[in-house]
Amino acid sequence: MIIAQRLLDRSQIFAKLQLNSLKCRAQNSTIATSTRCASSSIHRYQAIAVRRPASSLATGFNSIQMFSKTPWMMQRMKIFVRSYNQKSWVVRDCKSIDEVLQTASKRIDDSLPVPDAAVWSSISRMITRQQFSQNRSTDIIEHQMTVLLRYTCDSLNELKPRQLSEITLSIAKIVQSIREAHQRRRVNIYHQAFGKVLQESSSNPNQGIFHALAKATDANLPRFNARNLSNTAYAYALLGYDPKINERSLLGSIAEKSIICIDQFEAQHLANTVWSYAKLNVDNPGLFQSVGDAVADKRDLNEFAPQALANIVWAYATNNAHHAGMFQSVGNAVAGKRDLDEFKPQDFANIVWAYASNNTQHPGLFQKVGDTIASSNGSKPFTTQALANIVWAYAKLDVKHPGLYEKIGKSIGALDDMSSFNSQDLANIAWSFAVTDMDVHVAFNDAFTRALVQKENEFNVKHLTQLYQWHVWQVEKSNRGLPEILRVRCERAFKTSRSSSSAPHDNCSSILHETIDDPKENHL
Repeated sequence: MIIAQRLLDRSQIFAKLQLNSLKCRAQNSTIATSTRCASSSIHRYQAIAVRRPASSLATGFNSIQMFSKTPWMMQRMKIFVRSYNQKSWVVRDCKSIDEVLQTASKRIDDSLPVPDAAVWSSISRMITRQQFSQNRSTDIIEHQMTVLLRYTCDSLNELKPRQLSEITLSIAKIVQSIREAHQRRRVNIYHQAFGKVLQESSSNPNQGIFHALAKATDANLPRFNARNLSNTAYAYALLGYDPKINERSLLGSIAEKSIICIDQFEAQHLANTVWSYAKLNVDNPGLFQSVGDAVADKRDLNEFAPQALANIVWAYATNNAHHAGMFQSVGNAVAGKRDLDEFKPQDFANIVWAYASNNTQHPGLFQKVGDTIASSNGSKPFTTQALANIVWAYAKLDVKHPGLYEKIGKSIGALDDMSSFNSQDLANIAWSFAVTDMDVHVAFNDAFTRALVQKENEFNVKHLTQLYQWHVWQVEKSNRGLPEILRVRCERAFKTSRSSSSAPHDNCSSILHETIDDPKENHL
């Protein structure tokens, strides 16, 4: 106790000396802020002296004394105090957003450092899991969020690359959660309060905030590693925002740095990076070439999760980027698996859509996927778009898999209501069955006909042309075709779209192979 008391006395004297030094040097607001931190350091050193063993405290104190004679002693002291106080608050122990915001606000008011990255990460996770209370005022939540955001923006220049990228990604995820809540019409007081601070409108992020983050990112890019680069690109893809720093795209700068250190990228980093550029519609041939080479050069792709494989090929197809070696490697990896139980329906849809859109054949891949879907027990339901895009992909590459079409056809036929299918889904399904001559007549029941009539005014010329092709095929099979009014429209559209062609259309086969409407697969 005597030793601890002596150390406590020395720590008080040391802190007072630093306070006096800072007061003498205070010339601007930055030094003034440091002075405020130093003034509370007496209490922090008291807490350290009480909680820490005398031996460890003596070691730490001697270390600080060692720096006291150097010009950069003050910076070292600030780092020491900030590091200790960040560790003293274990953010992950907080049970709700309320607790995180309240604790963060109190520490900021008391001039105590806040672990920015951990706080924002916790909020993004908790808002998704709905870990909050509905009994709080929107104004209070908005105020606490504003205080936290201001604190983070003021300390951007002090953040390490990992912290900077994690904060950017976490805030982007919060914005995404707000958007999804509005889409699902499940907005609560937290979505409202956070939206006022982080968004300019229901669909646009607060560009002032993200531009400040982007500016700090651009300044620190040379120190970013693969994970930092991938997380940052992914964050701005979620936002749908490519900030410009000095009239230069931040995503362009990230691409240049990524190409240099592409060998350091892990499987998930590669997938997230190209997905981000495709989502933002940012064309960067050099980056896609480097990622494609990295994927193709790997001995096996077992380290890639199913969604990562799907996202990679989806990104290349979406950006109209070609890399034969990469597509071949991914196809071999999927076809070579014992089973595809880990793949989700959306993974199947994204993969086959990507190969079809890229005009890339891989018989083994399509056979494996087709067999898996044909033998599935229905425990993993397919979305309407996934069903439409899968059959479209097989038809586009002229891959005939009776089991696949039988399975999907019966799934469609079992639906009593097809109002969830959009106009493109309906047109692509009809055309795909027709062009592959897969006569699963149960798919085209009364519900299908009603859906066509309901969407009649939403069909464009390509859709109408496809439906006319399907009608001709149905009639040839002695099945029911289009309702008369819709048939007339479809035939007129077909003839108009082909009026410039001198080729005759006097048989079903020539009509069926006239056109293909390329759907734009959405990543989910």
